Amino acid sequence: MTAGLTLGGYVVPAYRVAGHVRLTNKTPAATYRAPGRYEGTFVRERQMDAIAVETGLDPVEVRRRNLVRAEQMPYERPLDALEVDVILDSGDYAGLLDDALAALDWENLKSDLAARREAGETVGVGLAFFVEKSGLGPTDKVEISVDCDGNVELVTGAANLGQGVGTAMAQIVAGTLGVDMGCVSVVCGRTDRIDEGYGSHASRTTVMTGTAALNAATALRQKLSAVAAERLQASAEEIEISDGAARHLETGASIALGEIVAASGAASLSAEGRYDTAHMNYPYGLHCAVVALDRDTGLVSVERYLVAYDIGVAINPMLVGGQIQGGLAQGSAARYPRNFSTTRTASRCRRPSSTICCRAQRRFPPRKSYSARMRRARSTRSA
Repeated sequence: MTAGLTLGGYVVPAYRVAGHVRLTNKTPAATYRAPGRYEGTFVRERQMDAIAVETGLDPVEVRRRNLVRAEQMPYERPLDALEVDVILDSGDYAGLLDDALAALDWENLKSDLAARREAGETVGVGLAFFVEKSGLGPTDKVEISVDCDGNVELVTGAANLGQGVGTAMAQIVAGTLGVDMGCVSVVCGRTDRIDEGYGSHASRTTVMTGTAALNAATALRQKLSAVAAERLQASAEEIEISDGAARHLETGASIALGEIVAASGAASLSAEGRYDTAHMNYPYGLHCAVVALDRDTGLVSVERYLVAYDIGVAINPMLVGGQIQGGLAQGSAARYPRNFSTTRTASRCRRPSSTICCRAQRRFPPRKSYSARMRRARSTRSA
């Protein structure tokens, strides 16, 4: 996977990679987040900086000149990752770079840092562009039902590990069926309830399980509309489902979802949803940090940090922000390791100013924005 994704978002006409396997008798260890991508990104972005130094060009300009252009999408590489062909399906890499530089006020930032270095401070700014992979297939399946009380249940083999799977799936189902999120319960990982499941890994759950949930809820909505149309003496096309009820568009007559189920003569109405794909999709982004070093103490201070990320459809912007901030915390901790002491003396830590700048399509279902820092803009990504 590292070999397949190391090129990131750049056009590279010639590329060769060799892997070496080492056998050890040490205790085995495994990655816990983004296996392989950090290593590839580090090597690639350091090379971009080295090219900038060698040529005398600005590091931003080196990156801009070599990024895959929007009109080249989809961009196919003769490589694979996780046995899936790497096809960068969509994106505007240079556009996101420009958005990030504008948010940073890049030219003024460089001038300010240059003045500080001239005054004797050890301070600088660094940036790195990355391309991630998401939505590993090949398939996923969910089951959904609604009972006579109007309660909706979604059963999935995906695992809820604290990343908000239940919340995101409930939002997708609620938005599709036109019910309140409080009416939707999500059952995860129960092998006695569903015969097929793929867990939660490889940044796949929202794309794969979420789309399967969308398909299942759409199929269930069609069943509910058919029964409601019969009860309301209308065609299915004349029925609108919202706020937990089906309504005749012309007469305004309505019937609650629970009543629709009861009218069907069954204890519940159910549907199955599946999503199949042969390719992954590739979100992308940029990290930028302003870092200062205290020459006397060796203390490193991250004064400012920005993440620009084209995330596609943001099902829940708050969860998206939490995921990005969590990754930042984990990555920073790995980069600047600390020794933890059991003494009562607590070390002080300077908190950096951070910004998350995300390109996102509409949220689903619509909710109030949780942060002024989450910008809504046109996106070329899809769920």
